Amino acid sequence: MRNIHASSTAIAALLTLGLAGTAAAEITISAEAAAEQGPIRAEQMQQLATLLQNEVETGMQADDLSCLDGTARPCADDMPLVTPLGISVQFTADGNMILAAPEMQPYLLRDGQTTVRDNALTPLAEAALETAQANLAILREGGSPPPLMPATSGAAADQNPADTAMMEEIGDNVDPLENSDISPEEAAEIAQEVNQQDPMEAMLEEGRETAEAATNEAQQRQDELAKMLEQAQEPEADNSDSATIRDSHAANELRVAEAEADGLQQRRVENMPELGAILQNEVNNGLTADDLVCADGSDRPCAGGIALTSPTGIAADVTENGRIIMAPAAQQQYVFGDNGQLRARGSNSAAAKEAAQAASPAAEALSSDAEGEVVSETVDDARSSDEDFETTIAEAIERAAAAQQVESSASDDDDDNDMARDLARVALAGLGALAVGQVLNGNREVALNTGDRVIVTREDGSQQVLKDDNALLRQSGNEVRTENFSDGSSRSVVTRPDGSQVITIRSADLTVLRRVHVASDGTETVLIDESVEVPPVELSELPQAPAPRPAATPTSEEALREALAREAAIDRRFSLSQVRTIPEVRNLVAPVDIDAITFDTGSAAINPDQARQLATLGTVLEEAIANNPREIFLIEGHTDAVGAATFNLALSDRRAETVALALSEYFNVPPENLVVQGYGEEYLKVPTLLDERENRRASVRRITDLLASAN
Repeated sequence: MRNIHASSTAIAALLTLGLAGTAAAEITISAEAAAEQGPIRAEQMQQLATLLQNEVETGMQADDLSCLDGTARPCADDMPLVTPLGISVQFTADGNMILAAPEMQPYLLRDGQTTVRDNALTPLAEAALETAQANLAILREGGSPPPLMPATSGAAADQNPADTAMMEEIGDNVDPLENSDISPEEAAEIAQEVNQQDPMEAMLEEGRETAEAATNEAQQRQDELAKMLEQAQEPEADNSDSATIRDSHAANELRVAEAEADGLQQRRVENMPELGAILQNEVNNGLTADDLVCADGSDRPCAGGIALTSPTGIAADVTENGRIIMAPAAQQQYVFGDNGQLRARGSNSAAAKEAAQAASPAAEALSSDAEGEVVSETVDDARSSDEDFETTIAEAIERAAAAQQVESSASDDDDDNDMARDLARVALAGLGALAVGQVLNGNREVALNTGDRVIVTREDGSQQVLKDDNALLRQSGNEVRTENFSDGSSRSVVTRPDGSQVITIRSADLTVLRRVHVASDGTETVLIDESVEVPPVELSELPQAPAPRPAATPTSEEALREALAREAAIDRRFSLSQVRTIPEVRNLVAPVDIDAITFDTGSAAINPDQARQLATLGTVLEEAIANNPREIFLIEGHTDAVGAATFNLALSDRRAETVALALSEYFNVPPENLVVQGYGEEYLKVPTLLDERENRRASVRRITDLLASAN
């Protein structure tokens, strides 16, 4: 039996196969990428990972793999390999194998839910499952089926019969105790013990058990597929009969297999211990599967992709026997905040809910008749990407702590109260002439100010980063004319030495409401327009599966261009605030990670050598914008989960700005076509609370096709 290398967080992350020279002409993945992607894919597709592991354990060889399209091997460069059960895999450069990316799978099995590609299994998968069913029938009749994964030219198909014959020959013709000093009685006792523990028979028995388990697993999956397809053809339940709906929950909401439940629960609780404790307390107090509700407030059975939640809002899955376990981190509506309280996240946050309502923005600056106070300046000292910000986040935290100390000691002293209020105003000065009351509307509280951005906390515990979205436009030599209005909104015109202009209208918290590029010849291009009417966002109406991410970060211009150009699979548009704050909207287009950039601890600066590593991305973005001046790209910043969430949110947003600045400085990517947003530790690439380099990342998405525009 082959060695199987599995990580502590995901089964079957990396598998060892006997590879000959066939991998060279077929899709491969680097060892480094495999180490990164293997655990992630195994966690995403746990049931497929289990089936793949069973196939390897029962003797599958490299030569047993086939091209997905049925052509002869070696497969074409873009054609995945599939196992006899129809599972797509990739070879690694060092001779191992991992699951292929979800988008390369003929069918997916995840947490008890089945997604069938093109509404049907591939012929390979169908044939394999038919074989599994036939083998199951033989087993039920007491027979011995052939190996589940018969090798066509591998060693496993020939080894067992030869070994068995050799053992028989040794048993018939060789007496290992002959001419020994062991007495006949001792020899008989040893022989009896050896016969009872025949190692070959033990291996064969183990193989039969593994094959039977794999066959049963395949049969179970086929039953799930048949059930899902059958349900898809059934008429909808009568919504007037609540009892019927309640009784149909188990049939319509696919459940987690009991065999996988313990492992899933353990991994999820390890990554979300506080949420796990809250859910367990609810279960201990009598919570049942029937008490769970749909996360979006709709009636059960929930629409596809909508999570079930407990009364406290913890997302949960239900096993086949009705046991409640934690749902994956991506489905959780809350995280446990630094203050020991639940903090809303993702589409459950106050900002996302407000954006989902799609209310038209109200700002004086949007009116052509309004007049405000004008301030003009010439930028002569702009920050470059290799420079850090004037105030470190650590210094900002110390300053905030000092302000809080002054405020807490000023309860009976009017002068001290004035001092505390003045400190608050100073802390907000980094946002320009914005009044304190305007920043703190909607029950916002300032959690941190870094001089260049403010982190505010909402009533639900969620946090937002407020910053000047025009910061990227403040480049040396540019003339900036800003008109400030009484409601805190502003209209700025940035004029460049070549005569081109960027006109930006911002709300009171400085987020962009409208941005127009005016070329030197007078041609106007509307880049962002939040005043365009868009419908409210209903999560249940969006595609439930996020756009597939690239299996590995594209390294060539052609591959990167193709990855960024993929359009969203939806025929509607959204506001920029909806894209920024609602993950289900943002995930309609896949991000591409920027692997070339790393940051020093606590820093948001990029040294010039690293910045030059952005050449491929810079070239592709510059070319795309030259071909279509309306192109908009979202640069995202992310951190790991170590440290305070507020610190991480500010740091990630700074780093996203620096990446965008480097693209503009070194590769002439127009900054007005870039939107920067930090997400802190909220969307971990690797679900762990530990120090994880893969979570400290920047990424880019092309959001042009998501944005509503007046053009």
